[in-house]
Amino acid sequence: MNEQEKEMSKVETVNRETREYFNGDDLATNVFITKYALRDKEGDFKETNPNDMHVRIANEFARVEEKFGGKSMSKDEIFESIKGFDKIVPQGSPMYGIGNNFVNVSLSNCVVVDSPQDNISSIMDSGKDLANLFKRRCGVGLDISELRPEGAAVSNSAGTTTGAWSFADFYSYVCRMVGQNGRRGALMITMDVRHPDIEKFITMKHDLTKVTGANVSVKISDDFMTAVEKDENFTLSYPVGSKEPKISKEVKASDVWSKIVESATQTAEPGILMWDNITKNLPAHDYPAYKTICTNPCAEIPLSAYDSCRLISVNLKNFVSDPFTPESSFDFEGFGNTVRQAMRLSDDLVELEIEKITSIMDSCDTADEKALWLKLRDAAANGRRTGLGTHGLADALACLRLRYDSDDAIKVIDKIYSTLKVEAYRESCNLAVERGAFPHFDWEIEKDNAFIKSLPEEIREMIKKNGRRKKEFSVR
Repeated sequence: MNEQEKEMSKVETVNRETREYFNGDDLATNVFITKYALRDKEGDFKETNPNDMHVRIANEFARVEEKFGGKSMSKDEIFESIKGFDKIVPQGSPMYGIGNNFVNVSLSNCVVVDSPQDNISSIMDSGKDLANLFKRRCGVGLDISELRPEGAAVSNSAGTTTGAWSFADFYSYVCRMVGQNGRRGALMITMDVRHPDIEKFITMKHDLTKVTGANVSVKISDDFMTAVEKDENFTLSYPVGSKEPKISKEVKASDVWSKIVESATQTAEPGILMWDNITKNLPAHDYPAYKTICTNPCAEIPLSAYDSCRLISVNLKNFVSDPFTPESSFDFEGFGNTVRQAMRLSDDLVELEIEKITSIMDSCDTADEKALWLKLRDAAANGRRTGLGTHGLADALACLRLRYDSDDAIKVIDKIYSTLKVEAYRESCNLAVERGAFPHFDWEIEKDNAFIKSLPEEIREMIKKNGRRKKEFSVR
């Protein structure tokens, strides 16, 4: 058998074994083979089915667990927790990148870059940051609220600017331009509802040729919603939030809100981010070094500049006993144990990401790119942000024979996510005892945060005494 025949045989083996693994599911088979199966630099398969991938991932997690010692999980325990996609599921970038030494990619699914400043060099530099992150498999978010509005004077040959909103198309183009081995990048662009360009931003995607490579969302403030409720005028100003704005205009708040609703109905965008509520309930936002400026492309986690998160999800469906029967029940104790395991692995994932970023920095083409990744490495090491979430909620409720919007379903949902919150923070405190709190932890800074105050007193006392291992986790 020649080399070509051997490779064809290997491809056939991968297709057959993966299809058998997924019980004949062609879509799942195709996704695994095209996106996650390990290949060498020549494209030859080094894994034949998802079981091989889970062994690879378990080996790497176990290596980090051994480094820290303490109450470490063994390789077999880790494999049991992630096999079959049954309970703990590392998400796309971790699945692809953990233990993959054939490519230099980040394990971060989500990154936010600093907002471009109001000059053309900074606007272009932000585009460069996006490109360098897209090529390493990251999705990115950025906010354009600091750019001056349409018609404002500029000191160049243009005379006036086309406006903050117009640069969304530039960033969208960068996203579409940079390939990721058969994938395209993901991008979120946000604008503050108080910006004078907000109405242009809301409707810009009505032109179906514009901003085709990005999601867009409006950052909604509490005072804006109050003005909507009272049918009052609302002041748009630039700079946003300035006590002495250079540009301002009055609008009817309800007209802007109606425009958002109508646009979302017509084009499914923009999304809305209740920004004051988000930042009020985000402990990281209370730290001067971690002021939140935007979200990732799917908007499940708000981040500060050059912060990122690595995603792990827990499959809720498989905690239902006796599904579809009158005896069905949700295993809250088992779920809590799994959440604590997932938080340990989330912390291990930060270590693995720091290793990956160091490798990326060693291979960077330019000083600018190396400086970018240094910012991400510092944010990972100092904040240890994690992205722990869930999937399969609708399936779990169906297995419990509960209608999705029923009162009984809502009670179960509340208990599920209360358990997730409490047990994740409990394990973060346990890890702080074993491995140390995140370097910037300060109880005095975060003790009055609305989210921290919502935790049980037992957990707050643990945080006060020992700190937390990570800034916070996201519930997705």
